[in-house]
Amino acid sequence: MSSDIGASLKGRHSLQVSSSSRPECVRHVWHCTRGRVAAALLAAAGSTALAWASQDALRDPPMQQADALRIRGGIAADMQGNVRKVPVDPAMQKPQIFRGDLMGQPVTPAPEVLRLWSPEVLSTVKISAKVRAAVAALDSTEFQERREASSALMDASVAPEQLFATLDREQLSTEQRERLLAAAREKVLALPRGALGIRMQPSGDPQRPGVEIIMLLPGMPASAVLKVGDRIEEIDGKSVANSNDLVDLIQSRLPGDTVKLRVARPERDERGRPRLDGQGGFVEQRLNVDMQLTTAADLDKFEGQFPSMSRSLVLERRLLALQQAEERFAPKPIAVRRRGPEEPVDLDVPGAP
Repeated sequence: MSSDIGASLKGRHSLQVSSSSRPECVRHVWHCTRGRVAAALLAAAGSTALAWASQDALRDPPMQQADALRIRGGIAADMQGNVRKVPVDPAMQKPQIFRGDLMGQPVTPAPEVLRLWSPEVLSTVKISAKVRAAVAALDSTEFQERREASSALMDASVAPEQLFATLDREQLSTEQRERLLAAAREKVLALPRGALGIRMQPSGDPQRPGVEIIMLLPGMPASAVLKVGDRIEEIDGKSVANSNDLVDLIQSRLPGDTVKLRVARPERDERGRPRLDGQGGFVEQRLNVDMQLTTAADLDKFEGQFPSMSRSLVLERRLLALQQAEERFAPKPIAVRRRGPEEPVDLDVPGAP
């Protein structure tokens, strides 16, 4: 009998193995197995990448699935399941956040805040005796007195305009300026804001500018007079091109104020479908609506069920405006000079003798 031992390896390859060729056989099996394992791992990575892409697409419905695909761990997959290794860009490790309606629109300082220290406003402000006394106490040598003076400035009877007028007119110490700015900052961020009670999106048609109502919040002023599908074109005679414009015009007004809206409402047939004008457009009615605003604080109760970005946008814009206030009213930096290695340090304090 021959010393050859017949062996059949089931699978893709069939070969005869002799006792003298076992090492070569083992190496051959190892190469085959390693190739299959590598292919399986690569396929699993592709499935995982596709799963991530699907999850991202679900989290970001307005985005296309191809745009939602992320590159993780140096492995990318297209929507057909083809997997490839790619260099990882560190900048892509943090997913970018897009704000839909606000995309491409720069975030600008809130105009209702900027006007608080405008020349036309400051020229009409009278600083009360209460504010003057509190400001004087801000420079006390006693910490408790300074703390009580700061609390007095936070009283609801003290308008933020008085604080900015004091910063603009008076000769103040560093302590007084810092504490006045802190009080003004808190008051500005807490200013009441008007609200309609809608969720909106851009019209998307240059021929039909404005913002389209996609949801009416129950119990809010808009739910009584507006309808889903209405397009707001103007507020108090000022054009509304996007959500920034509407937020500016509404949330810069106080709760209880009445605003005039110019609204385009699509006409509908007996089945509720929008009527077309024969040129692919909608037949619309133009309505003038007077509406009393409620407070934006009422919107907070809807955040869990109907989240919105307008609140965070307003706060962001107010903070941008406050940055300009700090640049204008904050204490000037102190220059430190040293004439020589053995000389004492001179402090150049603005206003000091």
